[in-house]
Amino acid sequence: MSRTVPHSYKVYLPLLLLFAIVLATMPRTEKFNYAYKKGAPWMHETLVAQFDFPILKTDAQLREEMIAAGSSVIPYYKYSSAVADDAIGALERTDFGQYAGLKREVGRIMSEVYSKGVFADNDEEVHPSSIIYIQKDKRASRYPVDEIYTVSDARTELLAGIRRYDSWVNADSLCRKTGIYEWLVPNLIFDKQTTELVHDEAVDYISPTSGVVNAGRLIVSNGEIITAEVEQLLDSYKAEYENSLGYNGPV
Repeated sequence: MSRTVPHSYKVYLPLLLLFAIVLATMPRTEKFNYAYKKGAPWMHETLVAQFDFPILKTDAQLREEMIAAGSSVIPYYKYSSAVADDAIGALERTDFGQYAGLKREVGRIMSEVYSKGVFADNDEEVHPSSIIYIQKDKRASRYPVDEIYTVSDARTELLAGIRRYDSWVNADSLCRKTGIYEWLVPNLIFDKQTTELVHDEAVDYISPTSGVVNAGRLIVSNGEIITAEVEQLLDSYKAEYENSLGYNGPV
């Protein structure tokens, strides 16, 4: 007399088999079971990379790069064409008296100075930097600081230009009498928001890695003293080894 398999067993048997198959094929994360310490010998068998892995930067390296990135950010300035327009407009409305022939030359010099840009004499943002970005016509371009005028430089350039044009005129007296000095004001305005945004991006986007080790490369030999460089390789290999789901083979 044959025995009848219970109906419930027939129902659950395929589910149990499916569960066993899924469990057997699920990826496992292996643990890196080698102990090591910088300055001590590697007490295990020679270790060769069995897969490609990135070299992770140390905390000290990341901190150093963040400091360097933060301190090397180039300041951004907005170029104001309105400042030059106001100055030229004031010049055209000014009576130069007997020196009326100088008005065109003064206007030419002022236009040239403003086209390059004028800083305030005590601009604290530009002093640490040798390069700046000037935002003009919706574009930001790099300029050497030594090509830009301070207000004092602009006045000196103007006086020199007037004297070249007419060596007999008292240039300083003319500039004071006509009010020209008052028109020479900064037309480069520090853009704090853009500068800070670039600064934050420079710090935030530092790569956490510094190259790749290819599979098959020797990491450390048995008995080799673990240097800082070897320790960094081991730390990187260990991190990739333990984080790579699906890797089941031995080291």
